[in-house]
Amino acid sequence: MDEALGAVSSVAPDWLGEWGPFAVLMVLLFAVWLFTRKIFAVQKDHGADIRYREQGTKLVFRLSGVLLGITTFPMDSELRGQLLSLVGLLMSAAIALSSTSVMGNLMAGFMLRTVNSFRAGDYIEFRNELGRVSQRGLLHVEFQNETSELVTVPNLLLVQEPYNVVRSSGTVVSAEVSLGYDVDRRDIETALLKAIEAAELGDGFVQIRNLGDFSVNYRASGWLKEAALLVSARSRLRGKMIDALHDAGVEIVSPSFMNQRPLPPELKFIPKRKKVMHPEEDKSGHAEEILFSKAEVASAVENLEGKIKKLKEKLKAEPEEGAEELDRDAVKAELSALTEELEQARDNAKEDAAKDRHTKDDSDLDDSNEEKNIKN
Repeated sequence: MDEALGAVSSVAPDWLGEWGPFAVLMVLLFAVWLFTRKIFAVQKDHGADIRYREQGTKLVFRLSGVLLGITTFPMDSELRGQLLSLVGLLMSAAIALSSTSVMGNLMAGFMLRTVNSFRAGDYIEFRNELGRVSQRGLLHVEFQNETSELVTVPNLLLVQEPYNVVRSSGTVVSAEVSLGYDVDRRDIETALLKAIEAAELGDGFVQIRNLGDFSVNYRASGWLKEAALLVSARSRLRGKMIDALHDAGVEIVSPSFMNQRPLPPELKFIPKRKKVMHPEEDKSGHAEEILFSKAEVASAVENLEGKIKKLKEKLKAEPEEGAEELDRDAVKAELSALTEELEQARDNAKEDAAKDRHTKDDSDLDDSNEEKNIKN
């Protein structure tokens, strides 16, 4: 420690005297702080998700500033040792007392980053609620649910409790329906397989899930390649199941269905199909664009950054012997196009962040005006 102080003192001006090391250190810390703030500001302007790094950097910076400030402050060596011991004791007490909250979430955040089981834009189901990850912070994970609300989950809960992650490479979409024993199961399975095919799902199959006292529970499932369209695919599958079962003459009513009016036995409760003059508009992905807007933007930025990184590594890699020669011009053209897309995605992220800030500022302004009115 004395050698480090001597090195700092040699840099400090003589007229500062014993305050030289402390003054030099404060100036350096201030300069480093301004530099890091500038870097984070530039990354935010480009739409990058830096909350995790920014929070961690601030925490380390503040702790380092306190320790270095005590080390260089002009005081007696014995007093300096007592202060450092006090700081160490306080940090130990803070870690011990907050191990189930702040420090617990901090350690859980590092664990989630290490495991890396999900990233921004992935679907995650936690406590029977489905959403898309929009942000991974130092102490929490934020995702948008199916009503487009932002849900914040502490990292510690995600470590302690199980959660489901939908793979970006694809997933199985399923829907269930209960039908009576009076309908042949083979007719139902045929109709449900047609519904799966009409919903544009691959590798369809039908399962009998339960034999109840009054009905049979069927599950229709198919493979969805575009996992980002999960919500729309589930809705589309249910709609096609209704159409296919009605076309097959199968009533989708409870076996205990009752009505006070006498009805003829040949009457079936199937709605009359209206003549469609225009084909149905393809709204695949429309629901996801609205519900998971923030997660969509974060996912687009992260995916484009990953593709650009792979292309750069491909250009730098040495060609293997006997391998086909790399078309570097085509790769560079693709890299240029992806870079333009990334800039656009970052601009979209920047606009969304600005909207959130403006909304918060307007809300704070309304609250302050309301308080003034109450006082008046």
